[in-house]
Amino acid sequence: MPKPIYRISTKLFNIISSSFSSSRSMSLSPSSSSSSSPSEKNQSTLPSPPQPQPQPQPQPQPVSEFPDAETAARLQTVPSPNELISFDELQQLEKPDDDPCLNCLNPCDSHSNYPSYLKIDYDSPLYNTVKPYIKHVLISTGKGDWETNIEDESDSFAANLHKVIKDIKLNEKVKGQQHEEHENTDHSRVIITNSSRVNDSLSSKGNDILIFPENILIKDVTTKQVTDFYKRFLLPESVGNYSDNNDNFIIEKMPYKAVIVICSHKRRDKRCGITGPLLKEEFDKILKEKGLDPETRKNDGVGVFLSSHTGGHRFAGNVIVYKEGKGIWYGRVIPCHAKSIIEHTIIEGKVIKDLYRGSMNGSFAPGCGGRNFDW
Repeated sequence: MPKPIYRISTKLFNIISSSFSSSRSMSLSPSSSSSSSPSEKNQSTLPSPPQPQPQPQPQPQPVSEFPDAETAARLQTVPSPNELISFDELQQLEKPDDDPCLNCLNPCDSHSNYPSYLKIDYDSPLYNTVKPYIKHVLISTGKGDWETNIEDESDSFAANLHKVIKDIKLNEKVKGQQHEEHENTDHSRVIITNSSRVNDSLSSKGNDILIFPENILIKDVTTKQVTDFYKRFLLPESVGNYSDNNDNFIIEKMPYKAVIVICSHKRRDKRCGITGPLLKEEFDKILKEKGLDPETRKNDGVGVFLSSHTGGHRFAGNVIVYKEGKGIWYGRVIPCHAKSIIEHTIIEGKVIKDLYRGSMNGSFAPGCGGRNFDW
């Protein structure tokens, strides 16, 4: 008996076919596929690569305003070993009947003492704390204190001289003639300070001016002569025969065997303002006792003058000794040291190692100074 044949209606066939086609299409779709390749899976799960971070720009190193050992040697500001003397050596040289007070950090009965409230730096190294310079212009004003910045004192010689120098340097910069050098490494610096020195003539209309290391005195320079003064005495190419008085300047040999300059600029910093006058009093006293003061020795004496800001107030008292082309800077000087500075630095030409800050360029060049004074 033949098997019966079952027939599917056309309508049912169409429904089944449609369902099958739809199912097959979904299984082949990439978005719904569960059998993606390993590389496709890794790409979808790996994190984004890190973005490059900006590298910090290197900061320029500050240029020291003070010379290092190599620069100091090149500028000839380093004393030779036989020119140095220490406190220990000085103590051994003291005679039993001499004043034993040499380096008193504690109050002593023999000398004036600084007030305890002054914040003086006794810890930082002193050596090489002088900015390099080639010349010091010391203006006689008859005063012991000045405006905070001497260039701000209207109609003064210092103010006019600073203005002339500033204008000339600005003009050179505009013309492209100025040498590009960092101000802290400018070894041709000129120091300009006011001083307590009184003009030789009471009828002077200007200022008497001392210049180191030339050791000359220019008398009665007025503010109208400032530009000519700068060109005549401060330009490097102007160095020459200063005995020529045919250019409206009265030039004389400095009337001192040596000069002691003491910072006393109280309006700038009270440490030097207080220590300076005390030191001057002690130096004047000892020089008078030894007969080395200008009144006694006339043009062979030692001048002692207060000065406006020289630099390094934290090392007060600050003293500069100018002698035979040398400019020796001492710091942390107290009245107890005055006698040793006069006897060993001014008379013998020694540098007290424990007080030495530095010196004017060329102070220890071969043949500069070095001989004892015949006193």
